[in-house]
Amino acid sequence: MSKLLPKWAGVTLAVVLVGGCTTRLAYNNLDVWLNYRLSSYVSLNSSQESSFDQGVDRAHSLHRRQELPKIHRAIDRLQGDLLDPMTFGQMQEYYNVFTRLGQDSAAILADPMADMFASLNDSQVVQFEGSLRQRFADFDRERDKLSKPQQLAKRSERLQDFTRDWVGSLTSRQEEMLTELAGYQLEMSPIFRSLRNGYFERWQQLMKSRKQPAFKGQFTQLMRDMVALNSPQYQSEIRFYLNRRFELMRRLNHSMSPQQKAYLNRKLVNLRKDVALLINQ
Repeated sequence: MSKLLPKWAGVTLAVVLVGGCTTRLAYNNLDVWLNYRLSSYVSLNSSQESSFDQGVDRAHSLHRRQELPKIHRAIDRLQGDLLDPMTFGQMQEYYNVFTRLGQDSAAILADPMADMFASLNDSQVVQFEGSLRQRFADFDRERDKLSKPQQLAKRSERLQDFTRDWVGSLTSRQEEMLTELAGYQLEMSPIFRSLRNGYFERWQQLMKSRKQPAFKGQFTQLMRDMVALNSPQYQSEIRFYLNRRFELMRRLNHSMSPQQKAYLNRKLVNLRKDVALLINQ
């Protein structure tokens, strides 16, 4: 479940995390990307495919009109706040802002997804569930074959590469901070795995009532919870992890040089322009 749905639900947040023509290309070809991803999980008949395509087109149009302006305003506001070193509270606030954007996107994109799930017969549900289980097993096996130091190095490298893309070259101290963040993530791995499994179990239960009127609303809530990492069982652990991350990101922000700040601002300017172009297409 977590290998398809969070990526699918959070596709709009990807617009906030990539730049240039890649942003417009990815967003404008959302339907192709979704169909490609979906085909690796379940085989739909022609009627189901057509219905899903039409639903995605409607959701896409609504999202362009309703959600992209919100993203544009959030980026513009972020640019202004980045002129000065950011506080812990601001880090927390922007996490909440972009999480809500992701949830709102999930609510729109959940509509055609729920209709597709409701149309599946029992054998298709079994196929989809089996595909998810296999993806989970493959992911867990690939991760677990690495030692803890190897996992830490891999996560750290990804975080550093991502950060360089946004601020340019990093100092050794900044690299150390990102390794620290990778350590926080590694500590949370058992919780993240339990969250994934819990969301999967909720989806399994929902699929038993996929023909009922309440299914779409319940599925939409599941999508929103997944984007926000909501879980009553683990909320205190998630909050602790996020607070550590906010504090580290505050330190990282305060460590940025004028050159890094200028680099980041140029990236955000270009991203904001791309979102504006998407809105007006």
